[in-house]
Amino acid sequence: MVTFNFMGDVMFGELLETFRHGLITSFERTGKDPFAHVRPVLAQGDLNVINLECVFSDTSILHAPFDRILLAPEKFLPFLTSNGINLVNTANNHALDHGQQAFDRSCDLVREHGIHIIGYDRGRWFQEEPVVVHTHGRAIGFLGYNISNFPADDRARFMDRLEGVLRDAGSAVDKLVVSIHWGEEYTHIPPPYVVEYGRRILAAGCDIIHGHHSHQIQGVHNDGRQLFAPSLGNFIFDQKIPANRVTAVLQVKWEGDTLTHTYLPYHLNDDYQPEPAPEQAAYLEEINQLLEEALADTTGEKFADAIGQRVMAGHQFNRVRMRKMMLTRFWNYLPYLREIVAFRRGSRKLFSVIDCEASLPK
Repeated sequence: MVTFNFMGDVMFGELLETFRHGLITSFERTGKDPFAHVRPVLAQGDLNVINLECVFSDTSILHAPFDRILLAPEKFLPFLTSNGINLVNTANNHALDHGQQAFDRSCDLVREHGIHIIGYDRGRWFQEEPVVVHTHGRAIGFLGYNISNFPADDRARFMDRLEGVLRDAGSAVDKLVVSIHWGEEYTHIPPPYVVEYGRRILAAGCDIIHGHHSHQIQGVHNDGRQLFAPSLGNFIFDQKIPANRVTAVLQVKWEGDTLTHTYLPYHLNDDYQPEPAPEQAAYLEEINQLLEEALADTTGEKFADAIGQRVMAGHQFNRVRMRKMMLTRFWNYLPYLREIVAFRRGSRKLFSVIDCEASLPK
């Protein structure tokens, strides 16, 4: 039997609104291990898989305070190795926020620590062949992708290309996993294009879809042969928005020809650590039911308006929250006021810089 533990977005940096009092500051001050409360579950896993929503680097192309935002100090990398995280997806919209050199440095460090990389890598912005991991006599292929901020035309081209990769890769491995950054932020229901693409990815030969990006969990569908998890939300992240603190470990067991799973509920505490939260089990069941309804909706219209409203409200709430948090700690930003004003007046993007095919290096 092979046991997978899938988790959502892991980010060991800070956000602009938590500069000097967020995740990095907390871990440096307390010395706490972010995975401390989930370690017993990770110890059961043959393959512990996360989306790495940051890079590990002590250098950035950005100036303070932006050189700390969504950037993980290199000294934090042992948090992964000491807890058995052995495979990371690097394909997401923040991979190049701090420049090519920081990204390359992160890939080198992760690989040197014995962790498999899927998705983006040095000189690779579309994964053509799976990373194959052998365990218990089985060959498991992993592919990683990002289309989170892509316009519809880019997404369509991506899907045509991915279906070809899946058809070619399936015969070379016993199980095929696709880890993909997609969808919309601040919604617990996957948007119609994620549902449609999920069906197509599974039909093309994928066995497990490990989704992320929405910051909120979006349920699990498992028919015993194929498993679809459109988003596992945040797992370790510098956000304290209530809905974004509900998370889970998706533990999948593969025995014979059958996939079974357990959806283990967690909640991010005030030290940014996921803690077991059995009281969230009923909520996870509600989310699962919403996913089943979305999959049954062949028109893609049932939840479209509700998703759009939730996404818009989520972004508006977060903008207000950011301004409020920054104003309450104005002294943290005062030395960098010129840099912040220049950023707000300028046109250059500092974060989520990967937003279409053209924004990827050639």
